[in-house]
Amino acid sequence: MKNSSLVCIDANLLILALLPFPLSERADAFLDACRRSRVALVAPSLFAFEVASTLHRLRLLGQITAAAEETAFKHFMAIQVHLSSHPRIFPLARQLALRFHQSRVHQMSYVALAELHGCELWTADNRLAATVQDTLPWVRWIGDFKVLDEDDADR
Repeated sequence: MKNSSLVCIDANLLILALLPFPLSERADAFLDACRRSRVALVAPSLFAFEVASTLHRLRLLGQITAAAEETAFKHFMAIQVHLSSHPRIFPLARQLALRFHQSRVHQMSYVALAELHGCELWTADNRLAATVQDTLPWVRWIGDFKVLDEDDADR
């Protein structure tokens, strides 16, 4: 993709950065690398609702405490992610869902937005990445992000 000053992220990736899960270290490192490199983050406007809903659902299911939900929500609100309501997201997301036989058009809105902006999409949804990766190599799974140790970062 051409636009290296912008990257699209999905709600799954941000949830990993907000709460302790497998791959959380990679999500944290990825967001830190974007911040250090001054790469702007973008997501479809539904992103904010997905993050808030996931945090709330995890609390209701007893997987996190109310305090953990509140802390994660405050951290989420402090992260600068440009929320886009580009008018071409919906029709393109629907076309992509049909093309890749995906039942969730809303998940394809992240792919559509990245395509519209000519930037990479980083996702924590391994199934999504695996489904489209042969055709859309700019859709990247966070598990493939290389975490640099301090010695590598200094070089």
